[in-house]
Amino acid sequence: MNRFVKLCLTAMLALPLGILSAQPVSAASAKGKILLIASSENTLELANHTAMPTGFFLNELAVPAEYLTEKGWQVVLATPEGKAPAMDQGSNDKKFFQGSEEARAKAEAFAKNLQPISFQQALENGLDQYDALFIPGGHAPMGSLMENRELGIILKDFHAKQKPTAMICHGPAASLAALPDPAAYRKALVDRDVKSVLSLGKGWIYDGYAMTALSDAEEWPGEVAKGTEMPFHLEQALQLAGARIQVQGMNQSHVVKDRELITGQNPASDLELAKALEKALEK
Repeated sequence: MNRFVKLCLTAMLALPLGILSAQPVSAASAKGKILLIASSENTLELANHTAMPTGFFLNELAVPAEYLTEKGWQVVLATPEGKAPAMDQGSNDKKFFQGSEEARAKAEAFAKNLQPISFQQALENGLDQYDALFIPGGHAPMGSLMENRELGIILKDFHAKQKPTAMICHGPAASLAALPDPAAYRKALVDRDVKSVLSLGKGWIYDGYAMTALSDAEEWPGEVAKGTEMPFHLEQALQLAGARIQVQGMNQSHVVKDRELITGQNPASDLELAKALEKALEK
């Protein structure tokens, strides 16, 4: 072994394990591919018409994606137009990583290294190459992502083939893109038009599925702090379309699996959701 190779090996061994494990898996060596869906929107209009900064929640995206990458899966990020997704800056905090600054920094680096493709590219390249779908939370999915027609096509494809589809916290809002007219459904929710909501909520591919999402009880403290409500409440939006919502204690890990759909209730569910998705993929 020549001196140059020895120096390279020595340098690699000196690196923290987390830095090495955060490297993306190549297509050639991967067990398979997971399509990660995110929004590039960075604001959400609240009930009083003020704009709230938003984006993806760092641990909800990075913890499951890192875990699955380290297990040998290739994660491919897609956003509506192929733009980099915004991160909810409130989630960039070590408190969501068991107080570990190293884990937070590793997660941030991992998320920044993901190079997005557009939904159109994902569809054109073919969805058959993907073994699972993953949608993290943050409030961003409650915006235009949940009425995106291309996302609706993606969801319906995975549903028809019963391929694992995982969502966490506010991520399940994006599942409503699979409604026949998701834009009208969202507008009816925002307008508090219950009659239209009930009519437009019919024909959802997840009607009758057991699932979870951030509970109203967990959303409420943030609304009190802001002095206004969300544009609509996620629990109700999913229930009115036919979901059988199951929530447990506040800020405790809780994951529900029903057929191909795997959902996590809140940020604390990140690792449990990742392991549930891994188990579904290994079947």
